[in-house]
Parts: sequence; structure tokens; C-alpha cells
Amino acid sequence: MSDAIIRFLERPTLNGPRLEQGQKIAFLIEAAHAPAAWTVLMQQGAQYSVDRLWFGTPFQAHMAQGPSWFLVNTVCIDGLAQVCHQRPAGMALTCTDPPQALAHARTLLSMIPTNVLSIHDPAIWAALAMENTRQHACLFGPWSEVYTPVPGVNPASRQWHVWKAETPATGPCEYPLVFPDTLYSTYKDIRWLHWLRQNPQHFAQVPDHELPRAVSNLNFFVKHGIGIDRDLLQLSALITHGDVREREDLLPILTSRERPQRRVEQLLQGLQP
Repeated sequence: MSDAIIRFLERPTLNGPRLEQGQKIAFLIEAAHAPAAWTVLMQQGAQYSVDRLWFGTPFQAHMAQGPSWFLVNTVCIDGLAQVCHQRPAGMALTCTDPPQALAHARTLLSMIPTNVLSIHDPAIWAALAMENTRQHACLFGPWSEVYTPVPGVNPASRQWHVWKAETPATGPCEYPLVFPDTLYSTYKDIRWLHWLRQNPQHFAQVPDHELPRAVSNLNFFVKHGIGIDRDLLQLSALITHGDVREREDLLPILTSRERPQRRVEQLLQGLQP
């Protein structure tokens, strides 16, 4: 099992973003949840500025489908924090120079491949920060701290992971940054962790220390062609109990040429008393 989940779960959490004197806060929120963010701004009647992240980039033609950059004052923090925790929809960051901070976010878009167009995705950001410690200063640039929603059974708790550069710059930054081969697997594991916590009706009773095994089981099913949400939710009992890699009785079903849905049915039949 990957240690990425263990390292991720061991990170300290906070109740909310913190601002030091002279700092500003911005939220990067995906397009689907931008209307909810606008509602918060209208209700608060607060001062703010909003930019499309993909404006002025090679992706400008599709910027309506990309995330928005909301630079706000403190009265909006709680409302936008709630938006960010919806399945999750974005992240927050602090800075002292907002124009430079926005320019840096657009610079990070050059870090293709691996879906870095979605740097606001908490799972992607966590993987970037966890797997790029040697270039942290270049990854964070003018950002003081980054806050990503902690995946939890109760989204109302709104806990955050805080990320900041852990190593100083050793020279000029060159983009795109170089990431190790473990980047994608780390992202994939953290994405699964979010997925487990987004489906509490099936996985609420799974304690944190059992999550690495559950993620390993999910990866095992996907490896054998069973990967859509509907099928995996039906297999929650197998995902949460034991290590499916050790279940030799399951291999004939998993490796058969039957359609995934039929194999799921056969797996479920094996669970019947």
C-alpha cells in the first residue's frame, strides 16, 4: 500500500484560513460552484475582485469552464469556505501581492501533464505539494500559505490542511517544474480518499487508519476494469473489509471476460450468506 495516504492523514489541520498583518486572501473555485461563490459575495455586500484564471493563457477560449479567482475581504471567508468544501470545489491561499499571486497561478498552468489545469483541485494540489519538496519555493512562489479542504465524513466541520513552502529557493525557478514519477499515484490515492469521504452512506464507519487499505482495494478493482462509481459503491463491503488482493477466490471473477457489471453481480453473489 502507498504511504501517500498515511502522510496525507498525518498532516495537521486548522479550523480556517489565517491572515497575518498585510496579507490578503484569495479563493480558487471551480466553475460549477462559482454561482454559489457569487451568492456569498452578494449576500455579504463585501469588496472583492474576480478574475477568470484561464484569461490570458493558452486556455482562454475555454475560460468559462475554468476556475475563478476570488480576492475578498475577511467577511467572505466563512461563506466561501463552505463553498470550497462542497465535494470539494476549491482552495484558498494567502499572499501580500495579489497581482503577483494571480500571475503565479497562471504560470503554474504550464505544468502540464497531470491535469494541472485543475490546480484548485485539493487532491491535485496536495500531490503537487507532497511530491515536490525540493522545489517548494518555486511551487508556492509569492503565495504565503495554501489551504485545502480536509476530506471528512461531516463536511460541516470544514477543517483545512495548510501548505507552505518548506524549503528555500536554491536558484531561479524554471517552469514547468519537474515532478517525480510518484506524482500521479499520489494524486490518485488522495482523490480516492476524497471519494470515500464524499460517500458517507457507504463508508462513514471506516476509521482513518483503515483508509489506506480501502484505497488499495479501490485501485485493485480499477486495475481489473471495475471503476465507475455505481459499481464501486455496490462493492463497499469488499472495499472496507480486508485486503482484496489476498482473496484468491475473487480472481477468477475479476479476470474473466465478462462485462464489469456482470462481474460486480457475481462478486455480490459471493457475499450472500
